[in-house]
Amino acid sequence: MQPSFFCIGFQKCGTTTLFDLLEQHRGIALPRDVKEPMYYRAPAVLRFGGNRYYQWRYFSHIPADDKRMVGEVNAGLSYCHCAQLLKENFPPETKLIFMMRNPVNRAWSAYKFFVALGFLPMSVTKDDLERGHAAAFDRYVRQVLGDPKQRGKIMQRRLKYLVFSQGNYDTCIGEFDDYFPNRKYILFEEFIKNQKSVCEDLYDFLGVEPDESIQYGIKANETHRAAASPLRARIRNIIKGGDYFFDEFIGMRCWAPSVYGAYHKLTRHLYHTCTVEDTDKSKMLPETRKLLEDYYREEKERLEKRMQRDLSDIWF
Repeated sequence: MQPSFFCIGFQKCGTTTLFDLLEQHRGIALPRDVKEPMYYRAPAVLRFGGNRYYQWRYFSHIPADDKRMVGEVNAGLSYCHCAQLLKENFPPETKLIFMMRNPVNRAWSAYKFFVALGFLPMSVTKDDLERGHAAAFDRYVRQVLGDPKQRGKIMQRRLKYLVFSQGNYDTCIGEFDDYFPNRKYILFEEFIKNQKSVCEDLYDFLGVEPDESIQYGIKANETHRAAASPLRARIRNIIKGGDYFFDEFIGMRCWAPSVYGAYHKLTRHLYHTCTVEDTDKSKMLPETRKLLEDYYREEKERLEKRMQRDLSDIWF
């Protein structure tokens, strides 16, 4: 059993909330235990385990005669190598869903999320703790976009520049061109305004009936935590790597649940001690917003042509 549809992304655009809603649908089946499988995001695992591992790790809980629509919601599949891997392993009729948000607001949300996660350089985290989100974000944006060398590498080194790269929607979507024609575009701003309406339109695209038992109006994966210190943020990031290794790469949750349960309890405790409640309520500076709007403007115009829709009334 493997997916007939993928929600490709993007990060901080509502994919976790969509996952939680689809998980309630009685006609849809999603991966077990995790929201975002690392399989196609980590090629080493692909080479080691093969497609049999992928199906066992994430979909072996689904009976062979199950009539539900099987899918995966994974914002990380918009990274540069994933499109080619999906093309090699899934038929053209596989349906793709792309969730997008005003790229400027997405970058701001991603920045705060990655600071807490310990994904950004320790110098950026230190600056954030000393001067606050808005001032530190402004410095970080100017540091990257103002440096032609770094700016030119944003789409070449997407993981390093995730704050920026995941907002280049049209470029990422274009990597799936000429193979997967069945696509659905969802705008975060419309999704949060009326989850039920957007989801029912999505069900029609997927070919499943609406499920009246679904509880709408939920919000997931909101950023409420901040880094406790630059070092603790980095430690948290390292621990997250351990989670991927023990849980997904070797599937400990599946064959040693009690051992994994103890490990999981420990890591959750460490996660909490590495972060604090985020009390910084500052807003993005207007000058930072303008810099990002200028950076994303051409990308937005290309996306409008792709979608055949004017987005200026929703974004900028």
